[in-house]
Amino acid sequence: MVNQVSQLKAAAQLLAIFYGLTILAWRLLRRYLFNRSSGIPEIENIGKTRLPEQKLDGTALICGGSIAGLLAARICSEFFEHVIIVEPEEWLTSEDGMRRFAWKQEHKRTRVMQYQSLHGSQALLYAGLRKLFPDLAEQCRYSGIAIYPADRKMSFAGTLIPAPVESYHGHLPETLVASRAGLETLLRRLVLGRGNYRNIVQIAGTVIGLSPHSDDLSRIGRVKIRRTDSRIEELDANLVIDCTGVTRAGVKWLSQAGYGSTDVNIDGKLHLKDAKISFDQKLQYSSLICDVTPDTLKKLPIPNDQTIETMFFGLLEDDPNNGRRFFVMTKADGDRIVIFVGQSSDDPVKYESLNAMRSLIPDLKTHKNPIPGWVIETIDIIEASQPEVHSSQLRIPPTAYIRYHQTVNLPSNFVALGDSVSSVDPLYGQGCTKALLGAVALHKVLSAKTQVDTKELPADFSEQFFKEHSKKTDNFWQLTHLLDYGIPSTTPLPGEDLKVGRLLRWYLRRVQILATKDAQAGRAYWDGVMGFGTSVDIFHPFLVLKTLFNTLIGGE
Repeated sequence: MVNQVSQLKAAAQLLAIFYGLTILAWRLLRRYLFNRSSGIPEIENIGKTRLPEQKLDGTALICGGSIAGLLAARICSEFFEHVIIVEPEEWLTSEDGMRRFAWKQEHKRTRVMQYQSLHGSQALLYAGLRKLFPDLAEQCRYSGIAIYPADRKMSFAGTLIPAPVESYHGHLPETLVASRAGLETLLRRLVLGRGNYRNIVQIAGTVIGLSPHSDDLSRIGRVKIRRTDSRIEELDANLVIDCTGVTRAGVKWLSQAGYGSTDVNIDGKLHLKDAKISFDQKLQYSSLICDVTPDTLKKLPIPNDQTIETMFFGLLEDDPNNGRRFFVMTKADGDRIVIFVGQSSDDPVKYESLNAMRSLIPDLKTHKNPIPGWVIETIDIIEASQPEVHSSQLRIPPTAYIRYHQTVNLPSNFVALGDSVSSVDPLYGQGCTKALLGAVALHKVLSAKTQVDTKELPADFSEQFFKEHSKKTDNFWQLTHLLDYGIPSTTPLPGEDLKVGRLLRWYLRRVQILATKDAQAGRAYWDGVMGFGTSVDIFHPFLVLKTLFNTLIGGE
């Protein structure tokens, strides 16, 4: 009997030691991933302007003036004498492109899918923009863009996941609530409209090609541009940045100029023609933007824990067989209410009227709680006011990834960021964070690799940038890859099937269920959704044990 007790004690001690070592290993791994991939440590170093005599000679030329291009220009303004943004849509170089209230613009972007659709962003985006632009909060207020604590009433299929207020010293990080048009117009005015960055200019035109430097074929020398009057001109460029979004025009330019291939096989390296991978979740967007009056806004039956400015209801179905339908109703900038449905389907799906949106609501599958009555009441009140309704129907292109970090023979002064490198499922609101982290990677590599005495980019600049860019953004692709394979309509990558990641999807679902009643799970979920987490947060040893136990006892 004594021996049995001793053996049990020894076993318990071994288990305690094993558990302690597991916790230690998890913490060390999380710290490593946080420092390597989150971008948060680097964000703290953004905004430290270099002295004019330290700036690199020549011009950084940015191809595309949307969000990624504007952030890239802001970073390059610290490091280059001259920065040029080449923007294809001429009206964006006019006063209308920097209008105070974006919803009053006379023109609309034709090359940005979500310009007239629902648009969301993570709290990390606001944290980064605030470092880049110290007066951001003031400028947001000027633009009619609201800033609030990042509690957007997240749920698991309609069952609330409480925000982790206690974990953040009694308050949550803030986030901004803006349409895509509002956010982009705000950034354009911050970068171009106030004279703070006098070395940045924007010109109207389209980049149509690149040519190697006459003295050094390993780098780009000139960029060919077609201006809006069809005139062709060439500009010298010391750094070329592709921010053309899902067009990914840089692939074509590089191929035409002879880059991205070699006669010698290099282990681990790809030719540019083989660098793109893509799968299609067949995602479709329906957005109704309703212009309502202030009197109508006052009539809306907003819950007591929300205000009209923070009004939000979102439901992502737990059943992927319906195409993982995602319903959202929220207030946008201005006196506007957005009602949105996202759905993946092999067949066309459109919700083009308030009645169609209302008819869908009873069919949405919740986890536990029914959809609250105030949602349909709100639609009824809006419809009765006879608002002007702007309908936007989109078929989201396939998700794609240009693996530049594995591509051979790239010019040393070419980089790309934002959707020009990879696109992700827009339902998760990560697109702008991805662009921000691309700018963070650019800042880090420019800070580390530029040579002040020679004022030139080093020969391995592009290689080092794409390595850093991959560290910061590859996890977005991996998450999209994991979750979207849970949708039956998804066309997977060649050589894969939709069983890939099935166990991880099961476990993530169980963590989300636990998060509706457990603070640790809720914190891990919130950090991931808002951009402050790492890929191992949901695998904390104690959280794994709680998740498995909750599953065994049938916890829902």
